[in-house]
Formats: sequence, structure tokens, C-alpha cells
Amino acid sequence: MTQMTDYAKSISPAVYNQLKEAVETGKWVNGDKLTEQQKADSLQFLMVYQSQFNDKPEHFSIAKGGEIHMESKKVLKAQFSDVSASDVHKIKL
Repeated sequence: MTQMTDYAKSISPAVYNQLKEAVETGKWVNGDKLTEQQKADSLQFLMVYQSQFNDKPEHFSIAKGGEIHMESKKVLKAQFSDVSASDVHKIKL
């Protein structure tokens, strides 16, 4: 884990964001699909990175110091109350 922590300290926020997007979408920037092992390793790395640098954590993410950050229901309702009907996309499955 120390190696991963050292590596997390050495990457740029841009590289972190690319890795985060890859985990969220399941694809690398070039469109290749992440393997299950790549996804697991990348997710673990993202958690280590967030525990070091995430000063403004989003709901249910790892905050600086390694604590899981969760917003209250009241805060989440306020945050999403600004979403208009045109921002919501519905699809039939």
C-alpha cells in the first residue's frame, strides 16, 4: 500500500480525473474496455488518491484522511432541487 500511496502523491489531478472517468465509464480514453482486474486496481488507487487529496469530497466518496464522506438527506435534496425537468432524461428499457 505504501507504493500505491507514493504513486498517488506523484500523479497530476488531470491523470486522476482520466482514471476516475475510466472507472466510471468502464472504458479508457481510447475507448478500450477496462478488464475486471484493471477496474478493481484503479478503484483501489482512486480511493488511496482521494484519501490523500480530496479536500472537497462529493457524497459517498473518500475524504482526505481516509474517511467516507456522506451528505445528509437535507443537503442532497437541496443540491438536486435545482434540477429542472429538461435536465432529466428518461428512457424505456
